[in-house]
Amino acid sequence: MSLAALNDIEDAIKATKRFLTPVDRVRWFRLAVVMFFVGGAGVSFPGTPTTNFGGDTDTPEPGPGAPDIAPELTPELIALIVGIAVLGVVAFLLYSVVGATMEFAFVAALRDEEVRLRRSVRRYWRRGLRLFGFRLTVWVAAIATAAAILLGVGASMGGWPPTAWSDGTILTVVLLAIPVLGVGALVLGILLGFTTVFVVPVMLAEDRGVLSAWRRFWGTLTDEPLEFLAYLFLSFLLGIGVAMAVAFLLVLLLIALAVPFLVVGAPLGFALAMAGGGTAAAAVILVLVLLYGLLVFVGGLLIQVPFQTFLRYYALFVLGDVEPHFDVIPDARAAVRTDGGDDGDGTTGTATAGDDGPGAPDGLDDDSADAGADGGDDGWNVDRGDRDGDDDRW
Repeated sequence: MSLAALNDIEDAIKATKRFLTPVDRVRWFRLAVVMFFVGGAGVSFPGTPTTNFGGDTDTPEPGPGAPDIAPELTPELIALIVGIAVLGVVAFLLYSVVGATMEFAFVAALRDEEVRLRRSVRRYWRRGLRLFGFRLTVWVAAIATAAAILLGVGASMGGWPPTAWSDGTILTVVLLAIPVLGVGALVLGILLGFTTVFVVPVMLAEDRGVLSAWRRFWGTLTDEPLEFLAYLFLSFLLGIGVAMAVAFLLVLLLIALAVPFLVVGAPLGFALAMAGGGTAAAAVILVLVLLYGLLVFVGGLLIQVPFQTFLRYYALFVLGDVEPHFDVIPDARAAVRTDGGDDGDGTTGTATAGDDGPGAPDGLDDDSADAGADGGDDGWNVDRGDRDGDDDRW
């Protein structure tokens, strides 16, 4: 028996080429914005301070007469710290909500073969909130479960509170934490990953909430476990390949951008420093460094576009092949399987099979698919024009 997860890789490559070529700068930059929320550019947070769990025995005592440089915890300083923490939490929550909304925007872009960011945010923000709430609940439940297991084992061995635990009890809990966190991360990754790549399309296809879509998808998952196990294994391998390719291209980008900045920045900074403008030289170098970082960041997002598009197309092809009622990309599927992704005139981009074209009726709602479709038009072949009546360029 041939598995769709094996056959759909080539179709996903063709669909990605069809969607992204010929290169449209506006489309690519819009997708780069989506990548910032759903794919990312490998942003990390270096410089995390380490914690000394051994007390302050290694901290040298200040010598006699040494000034006390420890800041005094005044009410103003406490208010500043709390304010910064609150702003950070609010920014993180806002980013997470927009990221959840962009998951729907990404699928809608692949479905409609058009990227409309502003319209997608207006249309899908409520579903994004529900998806964010589900993700947050799953994270909280996972952390609480892991903590309960570890604290329960520790309490059964060393009593309560944990400060009374012996070294042997602490060592046991630490060793137990390795498999518990490993298994938890695996289960959490699969659950949230399947929610993103399979349940989100079901939510769009049948206008459901997260839990309702999961119940609907669960039947398909249990009916075709081999398909999704094969997808899980192959997507893991493809993810490794994608990560290596992105890293390689990012290194090339770093080098390619560094050359002109060094050619211009080094002589300019040296000339300003020789002229006695140390402050001006430092300002110029700082501006060049910031500009270099910005270009690298944007370039990293653009590098992600074809790879993340391919991975998402792959999941959507598998989902639609396993359960046709969940197919949200019928145009792309028909195009790559009838003419390899090329239109009759030799160009790429617009489907020739199942495409309503610009003249499709205005009343179609791209969120209303018939869950009980019988193989006819399921409402997904929509007008690619701006159906809102406004000039929604974004």
